[in-house]
Amino acid sequence: MIKKFFIVIIGLIFLSSCSEYQKVYNGKDIDAKYKMAWKMYEKGKYRKAEELFHQVDKFYKFKPTYQRLLFARAMSLYKMKDYFSAGELFRKFTRLFPESSKAEEADFYIVKAYYELSPKYSVDQAYTTRGIEEIQQFLKRYPLSKYKDEINQMNENLTHKLEKKYFEISKQYYDLDLYKSAIVAFNNFLADYPGSIYKADALFYRFKAAADLALNSVESKKQKRLQQAIDYYKNFINKYSESPYKKEADKIFEKLKKEVKPKKNPA
Repeated sequence: MIKKFFIVIIGLIFLSSCSEYQKVYNGKDIDAKYKMAWKMYEKGKYRKAEELFHQVDKFYKFKPTYQRLLFARAMSLYKMKDYFSAGELFRKFTRLFPESSKAEEADFYIVKAYYELSPKYSVDQAYTTRGIEEIQQFLKRYPLSKYKDEINQMNENLTHKLEKKYFEISKQYYDLDLYKSAIVAFNNFLADYPGSIYKADALFYRFKAAADLALNSVESKKQKRLQQAIDYYKNFINKYSESPYKKEADKIFEKLKKEVKPKKNPA
């Protein structure tokens, strides 16, 4: 009986709270909306807070409290996982209040917004690239930031995602037997990401592409391509002699050597 009584009381409080919010939301009292917005924000009810902040935004633009309102509104959107809108509002904040004590934090959340917008590696990486650009700008502005470690970790994760994207594109050429295109793609990848975690894989598959191209070439092009494949093999082995790919690479190398014709001595 007592338990039911408490459930009823809690229910009434909840309904009262909802009706109070709805009354303020539908009303015309701007100050009441502003106060309710902060009440919702402090309770972690970010959607309701943002709805009210949005309603009163234009009325507070030229008031001293607008700086605080704008930051809270941007944070509400971030907490709601509306990362694009949050990033735009945090950017608006940094433009309007560049000297604010919250400016660095707002810039940090711009980076975090693009980091969250970055999709899986297999789709378009525009947000990933933008996120890396935002990180570079942040580190230029705040080289000693308290957020530096987290920023660097995000940068590493986004960079690895791009590396994975372009490595898989290069490997796809190889899987489709487009060996010349694969070699070009792997060369570009190695030039663009010299320190990549996929470097060993790229060097190995570049060698495999060159080997397959050479072994399937017409005689007029075969010897030159065999030599290129052997050069790629040596490059790979010199850098990754303990690689799991070594055994397979050695087998392919032996096939290549058997196809190499000795150079003729001039008469």
